[in-house]
Amino acid sequence: MKKHIFLVSLLTIIFFMSARAQELNTVNTKNWNSIQKAGFYYGSGIEGSNTPVVDNNWWWGISSPSAGNKNEGNFTYYNAQIVMANSSDPVKMYVRSTNNLGEGTWAKVVHSKGNHTIDGTLTVKEIVVKTVTGADFVFNEDYNLTPLSEVESFVKTNKHLPEIPSEKQMIKDGVNVTDLQIKLLQKIEELTLYTIQQQKQLEEQGLMIRELQSTINNNPK
Repeated sequence: MKKHIFLVSLLTIIFFMSARAQELNTVNTKNWNSIQKAGFYYGSGIEGSNTPVVDNNWWWGISSPSAGNKNEGNFTYYNAQIVMANSSDPVKMYVRSTNNLGEGTWAKVVHSKGNHTIDGTLTVKEIVVKTVTGADFVFNEDYNLTPLSEVESFVKTNKHLPEIPSEKQMIKDGVNVTDLQIKLLQKIEELTLYTIQQQKQLEEQGLMIRELQSTINNNPK
């Protein structure tokens, strides 16, 4: 008896899942601008226009108009769309909101992990870069501060600061922002030490000048 109840329950679940799956069947589209209703859609990047990236093998996604975006029973194209695009690389996700003509700009979703390439300008209000090192070692008593004469010689020969990549190398290989920021901080801290040294020399020279003037004033000819 229990086996029969289990079998009937299993068949019931399969029936409802099958019916639900039929409701969620995707519809082929060649132009996302023409989509007016919510639903699941699929297509190929080589078939038509307005796909997130035209060189993908295939893509699928959803269109989700707002319930309030209706005009005499027709959608006015103000909606949000999400597309998953597949290629030889890992699957990519794109989102966009459309205007009243059904047009919009696709934006790639940047995931929290992994490597990403942005072919364009990234505009943000704030960037926080986590790091495991810094440049405070410059202020250690045993730090070997390079004499300015050696720095001058290096700059004349190489046309860039020691331990800083050259312009040619940056153009060729790009720049690791974290590493470069720490190196620049190191150079700023070294510059601070040079300034402190020069200030001490100026104070010593000023003292010597005052003592010399005092000697001259006390021993007039």
